[in-house]
Order: sequence, then C-alpha cells, then structure tokens
Amino acid sequence: MPQEIELKFALPGVDGERALALLRRHPLLRRRAMTHVRLVNRYLDTPDGWLREQRCALRLRQTQTLATDGRTPTGQPRWEQTLKTAGQGEAALSVRGEWTTPLKRPRLNRAALDLTPLATLAGDAAPWDQLSVQYETRCRRTTWTLHLHGGARVEVALDVGELRAPGRRAPLLELELELLQGAPDALWSVAAALGQVLPLLPARASKAEQAQRLAAGSHHAPVRARSLALPPSAAPMVLARAALSDALGQLCDNLAAAASSDDPELIHQARVGWRRWRSVLRLVRPWLPDSPPEATALQPLLHTLGALRDWDVAATETMPTWAAAYVEDATVHPQRARTLQRALRRLRQAARVQRQTLRAQLADPATVAPLQALAAWVVQLRDDTATAPSPQWAFERLQRWRKRLARALAQPPADAAAAIEALHAARLLAKRLRYASEAAAAVLPAKAAARTQRWQRRARGWQERLGRWRDTLRAAELLAAVHAHPGLVGFLRGVAAAQHPLRDAT
Repeated sequence: MPQEIELKFALPGVDGERALALLRRHPLLRRRAMTHVRLVNRYLDTPDGWLREQRCALRLRQTQTLATDGRTPTGQPRWEQTLKTAGQGEAALSVRGEWTTPLKRPRLNRAALDLTPLATLAGDAAPWDQLSVQYETRCRRTTWTLHLHGGARVEVALDVGELRAPGRRAPLLELELELLQGAPDALWSVAAALGQVLPLLPARASKAEQAQRLAAGSHHAPVRARSLALPPSAAPMVLARAALSDALGQLCDNLAAAASSDDPELIHQARVGWRRWRSVLRLVRPWLPDSPPEATALQPLLHTLGALRDWDVAATETMPTWAAAYVEDATVHPQRARTLQRALRRLRQAARVQRQTLRAQLADPATVAPLQALAAWVVQLRDDTATAPSPQWAFERLQRWRKRLARALAQPPADAAAAIEALHAARLLAKRLRYASEAAAAVLPAKAAARTQRWQRRARGWQERLGRWRDTLRAAELLAAVHAHPGLVGFLRGVAAAQHPLRDAT
C-alpha cells in the first residue's frame, strides 16, 4: 500500500514571510535548491460528511509552478486526484495510505477510486453522486529536498495561504516534513535542527480536517481527550504510546488555537492535556525503557498557563457565580455594583496581559522545542514483551492511588495552613486517579473497569469540590493583588470558608 509518512507543525506567532526568511537562511537549507508552487486543494464529500465518517479525505489538487520570485506562474497548471485514508498517527507523526491519480481536468475519476480500499469500504450503497466540493485550501508551497547521511531523503515544505469554506476564511501556515526515503528518525533530526530558529509546535490535524472544522464553525474549538481504541489487557507500552500521544496532542492543539483565540476553555484543555500526560506517565513508569526528555524548559510555559487559567476562572466563573449574592440589590447598594464592575475590569486586564505573555512564549523556538522532543520520545517507545506484567497491572496501580486519596481525605492536618496544603495535594492526586483511570479504561478487564469507573466518579467529585473551594480562595487572592475593594475580597474569603471541602464530608 502506498504510504505518506510526515511530520506536521504549526508555527504560532510567526507570519509566512518571516518563516520563509528564517528557513532560507538556515544552514540546513540555504545552499539547497528551493522551488515554489501554488496549490489549490478542493476537498470532496457529501453534505452529511460520508467520507469523513469513513475517515477518508478525497481531494482534487491543482499545482502551478511559480518562478523564483514565488509569485509569477510558469508552465501549465496540473491536476491530480488523491485519496487519503486514516492511518496511524502519534503526536506530529502521521502514517497514512495515499493513492494519487493524474487528471486532465478537475473532475472526479471514479474508476481510480475503484482501485483503492474505498471501493470495498463503500460497497454498492456508496453515495457517489452526492460528492461535491465542501471546502478548499489555497497556499504557496516552498520546498527543499534534503539528502541526509545514511541515504535518507526528506522534503521540507512550508505552506502559506488560507483555508476556505462557504462564508468563512482562515489563515494557513504550517511546516511539513515528508519522508521520501529512509527511516522516520530522519524526520525528527531535521525537525530538531529547524526548531532552533522556528517555533515548531507539533500538530495533528491535516489540512482537510482544518478546513472541515472551519466549515463547521469549530476551527478554534477546544480539543478534548479522544477515546482510545486498545485491546483488552494491553501491555503498558501499548497504552503509553496511545495515551501519551493523545495527551500531548491535546496540549499542543489547544496551544496552537490559543495563539490566536481568547477562548478560556483552550487554556483549560491545554492544562488537562498536560495533567493527562503526567498521570499516564506515572501509571506506566515501572515499565518505561527510559525516561522522557527533561521538561524543565517547559516550566515557564506551564506556569503561564496556570496563572492565565487562574485569572480566567476568577473573571469568567467565580466572580459571576457570586456577583448577585455580593451586590444583593443594585438599587439599594449601587456602590457594590460599581465595586464589582471595577474588579472584573481589572481581572480581565490581568488575563489579557497574561495571554500576551503566553503568545510571546509560543513564538519562542526555545519554549516550544521541549514539546517536539517529547513527541519524538513517544513515537520511539517500544513494547518489551519479555517483561510484560500481569493483565491486572493497571488496576493494581490505580487501586494503590485510590487508597492514598482516601487516607489523605480522611485525616487532614489540624493546622489550617497545613490542611490547605494537604487538600491541594489531595486535589492533584484525585486528578491523577481520574485521568489515569480514563486512559486505562480500555485495557482493563470488565470487572476491574467497573470498579475503576466508580473510583473515577468519586475522584471527579472530589476534584470538582476541591477545585471550587480552591478557585474561590484564589479569586480572593487575585482580587487583593489588583487592589480590589477590601469588602469584596473579604466577601469571597467568607464564601471560601463556607465552601470548605471537608465540611459535612461523608
């Protein structure tokens, strides 16, 4: 089966001309021949997304060679038809089936599709007559071909253009590294080199997926955890590759969207992705062949995400929840209403400043490079069947964590400050239990899965209860930091005291 093996990266905070200039000057590329082409990709599907349900993408592509100025067309445009099937993908690496047929004109060649797996998959009921162009991409592609040591060949492609759907457009900027010959390790070595000058953020979504999301109005929608299709009683490294890859993808996808969208949920889901990564890593740690790359360089980015999330929650969740109780009646207490509005403005302004910090970090190659290193490490994980544990390995680990959480909640320290610290640690443990249980659900035996689902629900309940209390305390701290009225700060501290998570706990 013909395959496409490539790495895909978003370039947050960089425009197309700047990206091209940096690549042209890079030592790896500056002496290489460079070509420019204009690409128009028209993606076909039925109005109800039949091909998307089959996890296939069908496109008609026009290719027009451009002169060295990157603008003037030369020669005649060429058309081709390509079917891509969903394959295996981990982090930024994707391996997909691909069938391409030259065309004389931009019309679907049904006979060519009969020679692909789609013909068997579709059967006689395939809605061929309903296929039409649903969305498209237009871009200028600049490519270099690298001949590396060991016989590997890699194509470097920078795509600058836009996504188009009925009534909607969005910019397109991404870097693709395609393996033409040799082992996939060559892709990561090229990515590491280019990542010294460009913020190469691992990306999973194909152009077709991005355009489809644009058409659906969900181009920058928050990305949540995916369901994992794994065999029962799978070994730790099987789970690790799938779950860690998805967790890292969740983190990176939401970071890419946050580079241009202010949706607070993007920050929340990015942090969930990182929590899932750490939880699964702890779950499989005894069986890891080696440790992941050092993540110390990620700490500034993670700190910014945490700080931004605090400001967002205070401004969009905690304060609106308690606003009416604080003001009571604006006609009777107009000063409280004004106090509340001033506080909200200051919280939002602080969030904007923190969001600017995040975007500056995402545009810094040094900040993004550790994510690329983690993606490369996940792809290279291999299962050692010689040391495979019992089928109950995940359940046994999760059971120990559940007992630790129960002990932490049953005997909090008497000292108030120590109790707050202990409850915060319990909240983190509840998150770890929840996310690891969710990841391991597919590989657990039926009886063990049922028990861990109960633990999961209890862990989620404690996480939410502890979280609401912590968010109220934190909002009071942030209000004090922006010099909000002391009466408002005191009101929230009182609410937090009434919300204490162990009050009336059973």
